[in-house]
Amino acid sequence: MTMAGDSTDEMALLSRRMLLGGGMAMGAAAALPAFAASTTSASSLPRETGIPADEKSRIDIIRRVRLRTDPGLVCWFFRGRNYAQQGANLIPLCELNFGAVMMVQPNADGTMDVTQYELGFRTAPGSATFAEKLHNPITGEMVDTSFAPVGPTSVHYDAHNVLQLPETIGGSSFTLEHVPELFYHVGDTIAFQTHSRARAVTPGKPDRVLNDMSMICSPAVEALNPKVHFASANAHGTDVTDYARWWKMPPGSGTQTLRSFGQKVASFAEMPEDWRTMLARFDPVMAADPVAGLKRKALEYRN
Repeated sequence: MTMAGDSTDEMALLSRRMLLGGGMAMGAAAALPAFAASTTSASSLPRETGIPADEKSRIDIIRRVRLRTDPGLVCWFFRGRNYAQQGANLIPLCELNFGAVMMVQPNADGTMDVTQYELGFRTAPGSATFAEKLHNPITGEMVDTSFAPVGPTSVHYDAHNVLQLPETIGGSSFTLEHVPELFYHVGDTIAFQTHSRARAVTPGKPDRVLNDMSMICSPAVEALNPKVHFASANAHGTDVTDYARWWKMPPGSGTQTLRSFGQKVASFAEMPEDWRTMLARFDPVMAADPVAGLKRKALEYRN
């Protein structure tokens, strides 16, 4: 195992993940319109009952739910299982224990800056132990689970919450396509469905196509309240991507699919203990001081 390869490609748009979508899944989700304050006109769609329809209100809500509307730290963690998808068949590949640490800085002009770091650890199906090698059920070979953190990556959102991607991230270029969200008000829960598609172009390697899809949920009493800066939230993720290169899949092997569930927390200490323990093993600087770690130079993207 080497700290020089794939990190969170299933979870973020850079690799993925980010988680949240690497750093872009989470960031890209934050760039999308959403809900808002009760003083604005509500949507006429039955599934959006009580959700304001104007752009500014939806931007405020998506930032409140996905990240936060005041300056500070945001962390997300996800747990999920990866599958090889061949037609309608899903073949378990591994499990993923993923975490992201972000520093959010809203600006007076309505723009927002976010610096994000992501790292995911893989285990064999049904295991909680980090795997340096995994069995490829398609080829029968054992493969190295080489990986590296994605980031720290700094991105900027304009006043319309449009994500401004750098020309390159970790030495690779990315094109990002956003599919409009679907919003729901079900009982006491507000949810929005996101879908972002990215193409990663890395010199000397085949292009990768990554689809990051998620359903992000928050209590309506928090999501719709403009006085709340940090709304509690969880998310269901379903990502469909080309295989991570290190799987060494032969042509015609299908695609890679991830099903995951995660939660937003306000501090590094609230992240799962097993993820923090693994992070301390592989990136002790980040584990010791995540805020300082976010100021480091980003590692090369090699997913």
